[in-house]
Amino acid sequence: MTLNKQKIKRNIKEYFYLKNVHGSSLYNNAFYLVLNSLTTSFLGFVFWNLMARYFTPAEVGIGSGLVSASGLVAMLASLGLGIGMIRFLPQAGEKSGALINSGFTLAGIIAVLGSIVYLSGMAHWSPALVFVRESFWMSFLFVLFSVATILALLVERVLTAGRSANYVFWQNTFISLVKLPLPIFVFAHLQGYGIFTSNGAATLAGVALSWLRFLPAVYRGYFPKPLLDGKMMKQVLPYSFANYIGNLFNNILGFIYPLMVLNTLGSEENAYFYIAWMMVQVLTFIPAGAAQSLFAEGSHNQKRLGRDGRRVLAVTLLLSLPAVGVMIWLGGWLLHFFGPGYSEHGTGVMRYLALAVIPQSVNILFITVSQVKKRVHLIIMQTWTLSALALGLGYWLLGRIGLSGIGAGYALANFLIAAVVVGPLLKVLRQKQISDDNTSFAKVNL
Repeated sequence: MTLNKQKIKRNIKEYFYLKNVHGSSLYNNAFYLVLNSLTTSFLGFVFWNLMARYFTPAEVGIGSGLVSASGLVAMLASLGLGIGMIRFLPQAGEKSGALINSGFTLAGIIAVLGSIVYLSGMAHWSPALVFVRESFWMSFLFVLFSVATILALLVERVLTAGRSANYVFWQNTFISLVKLPLPIFVFAHLQGYGIFTSNGAATLAGVALSWLRFLPAVYRGYFPKPLLDGKMMKQVLPYSFANYIGNLFNNILGFIYPLMVLNTLGSEENAYFYIAWMMVQVLTFIPAGAAQSLFAEGSHNQKRLGRDGRRVLAVTLLLSLPAVGVMIWLGGWLLHFFGPGYSEHGTGVMRYLALAVIPQSVNILFITVSQVKKRVHLIIMQTWTLSALALGLGYWLLGRIGLSGIGAGYALANFLIAAVVVGPLLKVLRQKQISDDNTSFAKVNL
């Protein structure tokens, strides 16, 4: 019996390659990305707890709605450049700085234009936030903080591409700590808009820190400056934009859901939903962080994709399954820290959102495998179908069973997609070695 147990353990280690963990850049990056998610989620829990105590639910709903709107603009402005940075920076060599600055500049310009468009049509898609465009300074800060949001996201991807996710952790921890006191001691007079202003100001400070300290440490000689190299962007954008479409479908739910609840059930219900959504992000970042580390490693050496993918799948499941159980069990108790209303209205939707993390672990990993292998058509098909199902089911159930319905629709959509992709994913993970697919960036003359 003892020999059989030892054989089983040895086979598990060989399949998932759980030996030689220490010193592995795959695990080091995954560790810091997950630690980043855990830390920022905990500090986010503290932040929104403070907001719930010092502001009314209606004001929290306005603040969270503005954060979602600004994040939506930033995501639309990204053009998938973050994915492109991770995929191509490892082979850019001395031209890394020019590629990074070109990406920052292009994304910043599009974020400015997108913010102006959003403000112009705010009466149509976010009537509750229309007061923002009536003030020049509120409008200006909305544009500025939307730019800061996309730059912070791109900085994360650039640092991950350099196998330096420890700096991602420090940047986001800095942002999370800086924004804690601002709504209460600096911007309290702005009420709900003060919550948004605090988040944006801290993000801007974090970007400045990374530009001046972290990026130069990873990319020797780097200095931030406006630059738009058309030749570089022409070579990177086709891959980036194709992934952007898939990424847009994959992430848009986190921005549309709060606006959907805000417009359908009102600002108070949106506050209850947004807090539940933010708390569950601590779980969703586990598979996302591990998969992002796999993407960085696969961009450096695609031949180990099957082996590294098994390792990521093992770590993701080992962390996610018990975490989901704890969240479902204790979620209602955790929401009590925000107030009885949050627990009463948010527990049901939180449990459904937490349950969705299990199929998400499979869905996110399959997207990552497709990114490394440049199978963007699969990414677009998967993410579009998931978004369509989640939005349709979420909206339909929201109108019939209330706030919990949007969580039930989200979970059901993720389980349906996971059932489809799990077979092709396991087929890739069983492979001993993956061919290069002729995707080496060295063949591209930047």
